[in-house]
Amino acid sequence: MLDRGRIPLRFVLIALGALLALWLLRRALAPFFVAMVLAYLLAPPVNRLARWLGRPWGVVAVMLGLVAMMATLLMVLGPWLMDQGAHLGASLPRWRQALDDRILPWLQAHPTWQLRLDQALDGLDPALFLRGLRATGGGVLGCFLDLLALILVPLILYFLLLEGPGLVDRLRDLTPPRYRERLDRMVAAIHQRLGGYIRGQAAVAAAMGVLQGLAFATLGVPYAWLLGLVAGLSNVVPYSPYFTALPPALVLAYLDGGSRGHLLAIAAVFMVVQKAEGFYFTPVWVGRASRLHPLEVLLALTAFGFWFGVLGLIFAVPLAVVLKVVLEEVLLDYKAHPWFSEAP
Repeated sequence: MLDRGRIPLRFVLIALGALLALWLLRRALAPFFVAMVLAYLLAPPVNRLARWLGRPWGVVAVMLGLVAMMATLLMVLGPWLMDQGAHLGASLPRWRQALDDRILPWLQAHPTWQLRLDQALDGLDPALFLRGLRATGGGVLGCFLDLLALILVPLILYFLLLEGPGLVDRLRDLTPPRYRERLDRMVAAIHQRLGGYIRGQAAVAAAMGVLQGLAFATLGVPYAWLLGLVAGLSNVVPYSPYFTALPPALVLAYLDGGSRGHLLAIAAVFMVVQKAEGFYFTPVWVGRASRLHPLEVLLALTAFGFWFGVLGLIFAVPLAVVLKVVLEEVLLDYKAHPWFSEAP
């Protein structure tokens, strides 16, 4: 007699094969992940416009609005970024001279450290660096595939926005009827938490870029707004601005003649702004939606970063949101099992 509570072995093997395929194709699926994030951001305006224009025209209108916004942003930021890059390139000899003036006397007073630095520089192999770039996809084929993935994102985004509700319905039809209520509950929870997280994280990144840029500019850090932009964009990966924005700010301020007290002030103000993000912006704008504990975020960053590299760091928290919803359902089953509830 068929056991209704047991999944047939062939279905289990198919599911395991699908998970293995996802693992092997994780890099190829990157544009799908990016398109899914954009779809969550754009779904609310599409749903509103669909009531008046119909879904196809609503999707087209929103995507045209996105293209116009990106083009405007590029027109505004593009010349500024090019000017900043050109100014930075022209300043490199001055920074090199400042580095020699401030570091060489200290190295001469500490010959052991100078010997270590010379040995480290002698050990650098440019050929090995180039081979590493090719191994990580920096070759012609890798660049072509990355460009293709970038081109695919708008196309995938269009179909996700157009057919997203239908895809969920088809998924629901593949679920046994006795589990559909649970699936609806899980999908609703994932949709609510994930959408709130993505929209909240975008708002936090924008706010942190402005606040850190303002803080750097107030303290006289060179390229303050450029570093603020780096801090805001890297805030997508939790805690990463401490490594992407603070060290360059300290180095540039030091080479610009900053004193030890000035450097301490920069580090202190930077950490105060980051604490404001940790104590207010992320808990209020993001944390309530994702319902993730900071330790769960750190675990997700470590695990997915180890498995998927940089892409895993970017998508660690959204994936953790999905896994937490699934684990909450598993815990409900565990607590409802007689082994858990029956007295000894």
